[in-house]
Amino acid sequence: MRYDFKGHLCAYLCDDCREDLSGVTVRLYRLTDPAEASERAGARAKDTFAILSPEQVDAKADHLIAEGETDEHGRFTISLLREQQEYNGGAFEIDVRLASAPGQDAEADPVQFSITTLQPRWRKADDGAVAALEYCIPHRFWCAVRERLDAWVLCGRVSHCETGQPLGKGLTVRAFDRDWIQDDPLGSATTDADGRFRIYYAPSAFQEGTFLDVELVGGPDLYFHVDSALGTPLLREDPARGRDADRENAGPCFCVELCAEARPDDPPTGEPYPAFHSIGNVLYETEMDSAPAGTGRTLSGDRAFYATLRLNGVGAKTFDGGPMEYKFQSQELDASGTPTGPWTDIQPSQLAKTVIGTWERFDPDFPGDPTPIKSERYIIGAAPGPNERAASLVDGWVQVPQESNVFNPSGHFEPNGNLIRLDSRTLRAFTPIDLTGLEAGNSVTSTGAPLGQNRHFALRMLIRRRADGATPPGPSSVSGECQHIAIHNQRYDNITYHPSWAGRTEQNVLGVGMLDIQQLATDGCAEISDALDVEFTAAHPNLGAVSIQMEGPGGPYAFDVPVASSPGDRFGVTSTFRDTDGDAVPVSDLSSCAYIISIRVQVLLTTGDAVPDNLHDRIAFCKA
Repeated sequence: MRYDFKGHLCAYLCDDCREDLSGVTVRLYRLTDPAEASERAGARAKDTFAILSPEQVDAKADHLIAEGETDEHGRFTISLLREQQEYNGGAFEIDVRLASAPGQDAEADPVQFSITTLQPRWRKADDGAVAALEYCIPHRFWCAVRERLDAWVLCGRVSHCETGQPLGKGLTVRAFDRDWIQDDPLGSATTDADGRFRIYYAPSAFQEGTFLDVELVGGPDLYFHVDSALGTPLLREDPARGRDADRENAGPCFCVELCAEARPDDPPTGEPYPAFHSIGNVLYETEMDSAPAGTGRTLSGDRAFYATLRLNGVGAKTFDGGPMEYKFQSQELDASGTPTGPWTDIQPSQLAKTVIGTWERFDPDFPGDPTPIKSERYIIGAAPGPNERAASLVDGWVQVPQESNVFNPSGHFEPNGNLIRLDSRTLRAFTPIDLTGLEAGNSVTSTGAPLGQNRHFALRMLIRRRADGATPPGPSSVSGECQHIAIHNQRYDNITYHPSWAGRTEQNVLGVGMLDIQQLATDGCAEISDALDVEFTAAHPNLGAVSIQMEGPGGPYAFDVPVASSPGDRFGVTSTFRDTDGDAVPVSDLSSCAYIISIRVQVLLTTGDAVPDNLHDRIAFCKA
């Protein structure tokens, strides 16, 4: 039996700043005293975390079950086979070994530490069992590891001094260590869309200087400079700031909130800065592989996008001192992220109905009216219905409503962050694929039809001050760009389900999930006695898990499903099914009764807010 242990490892630098543990080794050890498994598995992290000496690592080498490496996002999968590792699903101790930490620029002795003891909650999977772990190391432990590796880090955020809103992407933050004679530059970084930055540095940056340096404390004494993307100084902290108690002798992990003055294009005080940052609930900068050379899919679940996408972020009513307007543009890419065409405006016809905010007015119907605030929804992309009003679109630009007094008859508009709902099917033609003649057990391509493929795009939002009376529109600015998104809206026609028994043919199907039984090919009502061969086809360019189960006396039973012969195309014949203990069951041992075999096919797509249901097919038979 196979056990797949999957996980994600991260570590806190402080309470609101964390990093994924990429490129580290995860080691699983048998417990030296199995009787302690329950007590240790329920212990708190502070009681189980321990940095190990080389002697302690060597002492537990004989108890190693298996190990694996994390990817760039801190994810890992370790497969355990009952026969090879002599593992039967019990508790194990989890260690992490790393030769370097993110940002480290000098060699150091590797560090291994124990994080916890775990009794996995195994659940049944296609070919065995699976369990998962999501673990983030507390900052005081992780910073101790970083100190051993001489890998120091500063994590921070730059916000507007008056509004507290992040000043956004592209600011340059430089950190310095205050010395009595000569200050040391520690490093620099640029901010992301939320104003956050991270600076990695080594102790040599502040410990090794000229003979003029007179450093009186162990860690750096920090002060910062912040510049705009064009180099305009926004913050120049006095070097003496580094001698204040909250900045002096900083440790290997240090987090800071910096306050900078307004840039020339800042919104008025109290008004947020408009920005596009999410597709549905997915933050594209941190929760998608959205770099130009990335996959364009989500990091969690590895899903492409489809159907109607809610493009959202921070809504605002004004920009550059006047009323605001915005529009979206798209650009088609190839699979490597290289543009294959120009940026083009998203047209009103490509929008689905979008509620961009709420209009409200204080208007009691009578003294003591329990609902004195009357409200309506502001929409774009459709004709307004009851309790709705439409915002204007001019040449593709959404004119953000400007009502701003709830006690005035004009009322007040409050944006909700929903910018547009884009029908992604309009970005290019996705012609349905005709699968006439496809039989379960064969490849989708056996009919000569293609499997289909993802299409790739970039999406961005432009903002500007709109024309107001005699004032012409202001210059436009990009305020949020998803550089790479994978989209799949292909549909499949003429799919015939279980033709040997009450078959049916369907059109406009999201993907392929088909079943049939060889023994019923000539007679759908024939009885099964000593052989059962299940033919199946499961296909989609973003194919997920495929499972085949049988319901009936003694079940449920799970069939072994052959691996895909090519990505996204899983097909063949399976004759082996297992009981809940994982043991194969001969057909002749089944009780005489009716049975139902079903296939479930996961399609890895998302709108950012929801995912599609699994594809299903089922077929029945009688055991003689």
